[in-house]
This record gives sequence, C-alpha cells and structure tokens, in this order.
Amino acid sequence: MRVLIIGGTRFLGREITIRLAERGDEVTVVNRGRTQWELPDGVERVIADIDEQGSLCAAVGDRAFDAAVHMIAMSGPRAAEVIDAIHDRIGHYVQCGSTGVFMPLRYVPADEDHPVDPPPNEWGGFNGKAASDQAARERCGEHSLPLTILRPTAIIGPGDVPLDYWGGRDPRLFQRMLDGEPAIIPECGEGLIQFGDVRDLADAFVLALDQPEKAGEYNISSRYAITHNYYAELLADAMGVELCVEQMPAEEIISRYEDTGMVSRRGMRFFARHMCFTIDRARRELGYDPRHTAEDAIAASVRWLFDQGVIERGRTD
Repeated sequence: MRVLIIGGTRFLGREITIRLAERGDEVTVVNRGRTQWELPDGVERVIADIDEQGSLCAAVGDRAFDAAVHMIAMSGPRAAEVIDAIHDRIGHYVQCGSTGVFMPLRYVPADEDHPVDPPPNEWGGFNGKAASDQAARERCGEHSLPLTILRPTAIIGPGDVPLDYWGGRDPRLFQRMLDGEPAIIPECGEGLIQFGDVRDLADAFVLALDQPEKAGEYNISSRYAITHNYYAELLADAMGVELCVEQMPAEEIISRYEDTGMVSRRGMRFFARHMCFTIDRARRELGYDPRHTAEDAIAASVRWLFDQGVIERGRTD
C-alpha cells in the first residue's frame, strides 16, 4: 500500500509510520522539517507547510497514493486545504480527530452519535477539531472520496510525556511525585479519564487503512476509563514511591499554580470533566482489539520517562 502521512514524525504519527514501514508499505511523510527523527528505512520525507497554500501540492508533485493520513488537522481551513490539494491523488482519506469534540459529555460512555458542541475557546480548543471534522465531511463528499475519522482519547504510552493530572504534559508534575511531593488532584479525584495506548491507537489506523470499504467515524481508546485518584495510584506504583495525594478544587489549583506555568485554565477545566467513551463501533466494524490496559500504558509511560531522563531519582535542579 502507498500511504501519505501528513505529520508522521511525532508520537502517534511516528508509531503509525513505523508500523506501516515494518510491514513493507510505501510510506511518504510530509512535515515542515522541524522534528528531528530518523525515519525508518524506505520511508520518504517531503517538506511542506500545509498552512501555506500550494505548499503541499508542490511537495507531493505527481505522486499518487492509495490513502492519506492527516494527523494535524487542527482547523477547518487546514483540513480543507489538504483535501483540496490531494483528493485526486488518493483513494481514501483518514483524518485524526479527537474525542474532545464531544466534551462536555451528556452521557457516559459516549458514542460516536454524541452531540458535538465544544465550547469555543473555553478549554481544550476542540472547536478547531470539530471544524476540521466538518470540513473533511464536506470536502470528501464533494470529491466522492471515502473518509474515515478516528478519534483517540487521551494518548499515552512510550514516546512522549503522558497527560498529567492538571491537564497538560508537564514533566515537572511527575518529577514532583517522584520527589515525594503530593499529587494535587482536582476536585474529589473521582473524575474519569480514559487513556488510549499509542501502540493500540496505531493499530486502529492501520486497520482503517486496510479497510477503506468501512470508512466512517470511530472512537478509539482502551476498554475503560479510570478515576483521577486511581491514575495517581498507578503513577506512584510505576515510580516506586509511596502514594501521596491531596484533593483540591480545580479553580483553587489554577489560582495557586497558574504562575508556575504547570497549569493552564483550559487544560485543567478539560481534565476535570468526565472522559468516558465506548469503542464498540471500532471493535465491531474494524476489528479493533486494544492489547494494552490503562495500567499497562501508564507503566510503559513512566518507564519511558525514566529511560529518556525526563524524570530522575534524586534530581536537584
């Protein structure tokens, strides 16, 4: 299979690139050339800035692909520009969305038919993702192009700093836990978070690419959500430290710690909401079968933090 990946050099995009290359697909990655990563053997890189009109079309040239995967569709205009540039060179368009477009949830577990109405600019910034989904529907409909939108939950696993308990990806919060400081969890700690292991999520993209006849919209994640308190417990276990937790109202955390740069209003308010989704449609129609539990993914993330020197025992800086 010939696959074009737009934004395939970081975390989930990188995992998808590796997976396809290892099985012998012809993979071309498009990025701006800023991420330093040695691509797998046989993977071609082309440089383009998709925010510049005509850049992608010029970079791709006369190449044709069986499918394209767009990992960085963050706005309606960005999604539309990509599809307009390559629609006549691909047979299937796969876009990485986010379950964040369904927030705040009206029922749990939420499915793909949950209303989409993210508050603009209040938290998370998911109104841009919702707009990119709608642009993809419109443009792919105009071009009679099969469209698959895959919506991961909070991505975790080896390869990047995991989502922290204040809604960001700040390694300082994990270092604080390692140093014996309490993990300050928003509200009562009974809020729900559902992690998707990056390795499982990459499997879902490969399954979707292999089955263009099953184009559609799918939530992808692990099998269940966990509480914030349990997340802190799993982090402490993985770090080998005694669990020390405090609960505090989200607004008080923001007030106390916003000046440190470790917490943002949007991130905290997003994290403090329930996140719980069903993956039944992806399991039933794509054959998606996540191999890693939330417990597995959190342990793997912490090992990665240690292996990369992101957190260290006895750090003094």
